[in-house]
Amino acid sequence: MSRPSVSWKIQCSLSICSAICLTLSAAAYTREIINNAPQLQERPPWLQTCKRSNPNEDKCFRRLFEGCFPAFAAGVPEIGVKSFEPLHIDQVSVSKGSGNLILSGGFQNLIIRGPSNATVRRANLDLEKKLMNFELDIPLLRIRAKYNLKGNILLLPLIGNGDVRMALKDVRTAVYTKIHLSDEPEEVIRIDEMKVTFHVGAMRIHLSDLFNGNEILAASINNFLNQNANEVIAELRPDLELGLADIFHGLWNNVFSKMPLKLWLL
Repeated sequence: MSRPSVSWKIQCSLSICSAICLTLSAAAYTREIINNAPQLQERPPWLQTCKRSNPNEDKCFRRLFEGCFPAFAAGVPEIGVKSFEPLHIDQVSVSKGSGNLILSGGFQNLIIRGPSNATVRRANLDLEKKLMNFELDIPLLRIRAKYNLKGNILLLPLIGNGDVRMALKDVRTAVYTKIHLSDEPEEVIRIDEMKVTFHVGAMRIHLSDLFNGNEILAASINNFLNQNANEVIAELRPDLELGLADIFHGLWNNVFSKMPLKLWLL
């Protein structure tokens, strides 16, 4: 049997990594979160204030936004905001491919560590233009999960059932949103549209128990993914940016809907 070509190996490896990385775009926060908890009634110590007439004066909104992160990392149960650190995802299904590559299965019990270590490079709120934008730097995201994948690559069956580990370093994310103000019952910010762009400095990934435990084939795939991380990320970027927008849209709407403007824009 002839050996697969280099181009085919690239296509195969990118498709496998695509299935893994889609976990980021199918998290528990992909759509609006149902949260029946009450809004904040009083301003907590972690919530700073800015001028409503000019919330960006002296980078006030940036400091306010970043100052909330420790509270969000721990969770704010009185308003129904779950802990961001670590971020838990129950399950995501995967169904992808045709022809030479067919891949199906899913991922379970995802744990993502590192979101709370984000720093805010820039944040801007414009109530008149109904815009809210911010940029985040996250030094390291560590992802652990269980996976179950089954498929075929040319004549070779692909079967994997085990652990997956991923590390993303120097992640920079820019978020652009269109907003409106809504009474729920107190006046809050609601995000209508969101666009996300991101850059990853480096990636490491490991899939255990690929090819029914064939260590040689598994090592080949894992090594290729890590040696070609930049190309892999570039291939996946458009889909991941859409997925991240879905995640952040629901997550931040859940937060801002519980923070009446009267408590932090004076």
